[in-house]
Amino acid sequence: MPDSTAIDEALRQVLARDAALLALMPDGVWFDAAKPGCKHYVLLTLVSEEDVATFPGRREYEDALYRIHAVALDTSADTAAAAANRIDALLENVALVVAGYSWMTTHREGRVRATPEDPVDPSVHWQVIGGQYRVQMAPVWGVQDGD
Repeated sequence: MPDSTAIDEALRQVLARDAALLALMPDGVWFDAAKPGCKHYVLLTLVSEEDVATFPGRREYEDALYRIHAVALDTSADTAAAAANRIDALLENVALVVAGYSWMTTHREGRVRATPEDPVDPSVHWQVIGGQYRVQMAPVWGVQDGD
């Protein structure tokens, strides 16, 4: 049976292996939370996921929505915006390669932008820019899976 977490990791790796993105976000690409002390990074979060079933009880495809955004401790939004544009270039309608799956689509469904205050120092603001990306993958069922 295909491993759904492989989709998460493949998505993270596409971003983490890009030199141009890492030049803008040198603290790396993280899922759910960055390590303490990071000031320029990319954050991925699985917002929702639906398994679409088919007869005889197998998943026909997995439909996931990820929030992916650049986060920068910066007075200007320029670096976070440049990183968000790079994320979009890396993901928009680009095939995601995942063992055990066939790619269907990767596309942005909407933008994300916020400038929250730092919880420790309210005079400091974070720049958060990115989008929500839809990823659909179809499991490839083989003989060992009962075909």
